[in-house]
Amino acid sequence: MTRTALVVTTCVIALGIYDLTVVAIGGVDESISRFLQNSAFGSPLISFTFGFICGHLFGYMKPKRLSR
Repeated sequence: MTRTALVVTTCVIALGIYDLTVVAIGGVDESISRFLQNSAFGSPLISFTFGFICGHLFGYMKPKRLSR
C-alpha cells in the first residue's frame, strides 16, 4: 500500500469513528453529514468542494502500466 493510500484510508476510518462517536453521544444533529447539509444552505461552495475532492479521490483513473 502506498503512503497516499494509507493516509486516505486512515483519514476515512478516523472520520467514520469520530462520526459514530459523536452521533452515539450527541445525536444526529452533531454528525458530519448534518454539518455538510447545514453549510450547503449557507455556502454551496463547501459542499461542491467536498464532492469535488471525493470525486477526485475515488473516481476512475486510467491505469498506468508498471515498467519492470
